[in-house]
Amino acid sequence: MSSNPNQSPFEISNGELIKYHGNQAVVHVPDGVVRIGEGAFTKPVTFLGYGGPPPMCSWDGMETSEANVGTHEELYGFEFIREVYLPASVETIGANAFRSCVNLERIHMPGRLRHIGTHAFARCYRLKQIEVPEDTIIEYQAFFMSGTCVIRI
Repeated sequence: MSSNPNQSPFEISNGELIKYHGNQAVVHVPDGVVRIGEGAFTKPVTFLGYGGPPPMCSWDGMETSEANVGTHEELYGFEFIREVYLPASVETIGANAFRSCVNLERIHMPGRLRHIGTHAFARCYRLKQIEVPEDTIIEYQAFFMSGTCVIRI
């Protein structure tokens, strides 16, 4: 992020929060945001390998090399985020929005929330309880490996 103190840490387009560029432990998403975009609070990290044997070793008698060891990319959340306040305008939280924000403890949900996408809070290990409106659609594995208790209000 730029050192300009007047520059917003939020990249927003047409009511969608595309990306967070800040570094605050407590985040207040601005009023008017309707959708938290896919991966908005994450960063891509590229890994060499795919879980196979290390380069240049033998695995069941077969040689491996750098040439046949692939790479893959995963989304990692910002470890400094502890608490997030969403404005009343938010209706949707996209897929992977807060994925692997491992220190996220609290998120304040709006009453208008209607949809939580796949893996939106996956691997948010410290997030133990979340309150969502009764009619909110929660996609498959939205809280995968997070240990989160969802309370319908």
